[in-house]
Amino acid sequence: MLRFVNISLVLGLVALAYVIYQVKYESRALDVEIASLGKEIDEERDSIAVLRAEWSLLNRPERIERLAQKYLKLAPAKPAQLLTVDTVSDRDFDRARLEAAPPAAPQSQALQAAKPTSAGKRPATVANAQATAPQPAVDPWPEAVVIPSEAAAQ
Repeated sequence: MLRFVNISLVLGLVALAYVIYQVKYESRALDVEIASLGKEIDEERDSIAVLRAEWSLLNRPERIERLAQKYLKLAPAKPAQLLTVDTVSDRDFDRARLEAAPPAAPQSQALQAAKPTSAGKRPATVANAQATAPQPAVDPWPEAVVIPSEAAAQ
């Protein structure tokens, strides 16, 4: 019986030594990985610092002003272009929406706006446009379709 206990203790000791050996090498591998990740973090911090320096260089007001003068051809605002909030009406917003509409929209709006004259004939330009290019109306803000749910009906 004593011999069985000694053999099982020796086998347990060998198993523990093996487990400790594996844990030791796993911890070394993790230490190496931590060191490499630390180096990558330092490299990324350096590259971020370089990018911030480039960003500040590219966003200098003098450079932006020079590029704006070269490519945008902007003129200073005239006093007649400035408005106060009290002078803006809904019609101004409608005009801005129409100007922002796609190019096909003005043709379709012209077709919709054309009504028969008192003689019952349409103007020649509208009749020609309607005959040559019938296009569906383009609505920049389509109406939402509301479907009632069963829970709302109860």
